Amino acid sequence: MSTRVVFAGSPAVASPYLRALYDTGFDIRAVITREDSRQGRKGVLTPTPIATVAEELGLPVIKTNSLRDVEIPEVDIAVVVAYGGLVPPRLLDMPTHGWVNVHFSVLPKYRGAAPVQRAMWNGEPATGISIFRLVDELDAGPVYYTRSIDFEEDETASDALTRLATDTTTDLIGTLRLITRDAITANEQMGEPSYAPKLTRKDGRIDWSLDAATVIQRIRAVTREPGAHTTCNGESIAVLRVASEVGPPFPTGEVFVNEGHVFTGTVDASVELLDVKPAG
Repeated sequence: MSTRVVFAGSPAVASPYLRALYDTGFDIRAVITREDSRQGRKGVLTPTPIATVAEELGLPVIKTNSLRDVEIPEVDIAVVVAYGGLVPPRLLDMPTHGWVNVHFSVLPKYRGAAPVQRAMWNGEPATGISIFRLVDELDAGPVYYTRSIDFEEDETASDALTRLATDTTTDLIGTLRLITRDAITANEQMGEPSYAPKLTRKDGRIDWSLDAATVIQRIRAVTREPGAHTTCNGESIAVLRVASEVGPPFPTGEVFVNEGHVFTGTVDASVELLDVKPAG
């Protein structure tokens, strides 16, 4: 008999996991995702990427921004990947094997909404995934499985997150099979936790008074969301891509064109701007 599953997720990064569950024969009884929201300059009402995938696969969809009043079907296990809301205590023990969350760090490091971005922001060489059982505390449950995964050279946080999701679907499938056979034990998290709050537009403003290497890593960390930006002649400019190598020294915050290359000075060197556009 196939394992009965409820899946909760919303953004595109959750889509590979939902497709993997479907393709490997899990019996997906319901997909929970956030409600349609208005997107773009025209405010077009748009379903979440997970809603789109679920409808394509013919799966029943529950659209809600809160699980407080949601009733779920009887299932063996529930899986959460970036749903965007808390699972209330009354639901935690309803599935036979509880709720399992895929989190993009090696817990207890970087609990919270933006683990990949914060790890890159802080200059960490690697990120990772943890598959753990949900409890009534943020990202604090016992862990079934972890894997550290190095950042690749030049990749942005958005690139890294997409790669992680694509490359770790088999990690989830294998762990779920062990859990539902009672063949794996979750272990309490060890060590001092750190936290990864969501990055804001303020975080995306480039501080040219930092050293060039730090400026580069922070631009990568905020790309594509919330986006890196600066000002030039009083105009706000979105910085979409910069070179990975530190450039020659120029005065801090000043823009120079050198042999067809555009650089902005930092406290110790400069950063080459490869792709910019007016912000907004």
